Amino acid sequence: MHDVERWAYVIDGSVPKETWTAAVLDAGYRVAEEDAPAKVMRYEAAHSSEGSPPDTLVTLERQDLGVVILQAYGPTTVDRLGPVLERTGFVPQSRLLGEAYAVGGPTASHALTTLAHMVVAWDEDWADLFLLHLASPDPVARHDATLSAVVAAFSARQPEPARSLLQEALRRESFPMLKDTLLEALQALEEMPQAGVPAA
Repeated sequence: MHDVERWAYVIDGSVPKETWTAAVLDAGYRVAEEDAPAKVMRYEAAHSSEGSPPDTLVTLERQDLGVVILQAYGPTTVDRLGPVLERTGFVPQSRLLGEAYAVGGPTASHALTTLAHMVVAWDEDWADLFLLHLASPDPVARHDATLSAVVAAFSARQPEPARSLLQEALRRESFPMLKDTLLEALQALEEMPQAGVPAA
């Protein structure tokens, strides 16, 4: 998915790290920052427009989900990211959506969490998908959806409609521990940084 100068893709975790890191470097990015324990790398374009912030690419390895999340920012991203994805391939969003809509299925929660990283802007379809998971009869699915809604809000840098969805889920929830999780999630949304700066 993308909006103006911002793109998000998912690489299958079976792609060797050497393959996608080489593709990123060959596309003209250079390592700017690394958080090894979190498995996050931030790259900057070696040559960006004069007077503007450098184009960036952030990778997040989610071994628990079996994917690598790519988020890229900047006006030259299309030209740089295309060759990267040609070498690495990517997980189609349609496949992830199919799995996520099979609420209660074996891969539904993982697919929802993966998609949460790809939310660039909230719309009714995203809200409906998260609502389905938050209303699941399975408390584990509701727990996972709560955490995923926070990820989606931070990915989109928009607290709404995640906040409203979680508030409604809190009103319905009967499990005390899950109520606590929902309250913590809502607090995290209240503390969200203001939009405008790409998150590293």
